[in-house]
Amino acid sequence: MTLWVDFEAPQGLVIPDVGSVSYSLYDGQGVPLVVDQALTPEADATGVSIQVLAINNVIAPDRYFERRTALVSWVADGRGYTARAGYRIIDLPNYGVMPVDVRTYLALNEDELRDDEVDLFTAYLTLASAVGKDRLDAALSAGTLVEVRASRAVMLTAATALFPSLRYRIAQAKTDGTLKFERLKDAAAFDGLVAATADELRQITQDLTGDTSAADALPTLLALTTITTDPVTGAAPATSTGG
Repeated sequence: MTLWVDFEAPQGLVIPDVGSVSYSLYDGQGVPLVVDQALTPEADATGVSIQVLAINNVIAPDRYFERRTALVSWVADGRGYTARAGYRIIDLPNYGVMPVDVRTYLALNEDELRDDEVDLFTAYLTLASAVGKDRLDAALSAGTLVEVRASRAVMLTAATALFPSLRYRIAQAKTDGTLKFERLKDAAAFDGLVAATADELRQITQDLTGDTSAADALPTLLALTTITTDPVTGAAPATSTGG
């Protein structure tokens, strides 16, 4: 795989001195996998491409994922700098959910919710901890309605994680020339979406486990509550925003 790291300094992007660029790579426990390996960026480049060998991206069979951290060091005009880049290696779960599915469910646009803001992998881990990994994996490969509902549960779990900030981040009232678009003007509409999501997710969880008390085992992330005050200011949440 390839990582790109910019030569970012407080004054902006810089061009490093020739022969001064190197990088080190660490695993999730901080153990070095690569130490001070020299890099040769292109002439006058303000960034460098790092080729990470496949052997350094192998994860243990008992792990769902592992972190990697790359530290790039260089010298520019006699001053030393360091940049940090991280990524996560995952054993890709067998679900067919995409970020666009979460956006569609929440009725958001791409400029309101980017793909990289939808953490489907964490949603999968959260749901697996609630119903059991083996049971969830079997459901996600069932090839029946069970698979459809299990995939929807992953989507609902990802949507749930976005609720705490969702009320504040979306354009609830927006004017574009002569057209005016309003959404969630009434706070009850948002609360209804939260409640409906919790109810459906609880029902699918119970269906997957066969346990009508499964809702009690749901992790904290899935225990939804209505947001009544701003956690910083203490003020009631806004019901509309201009745009």
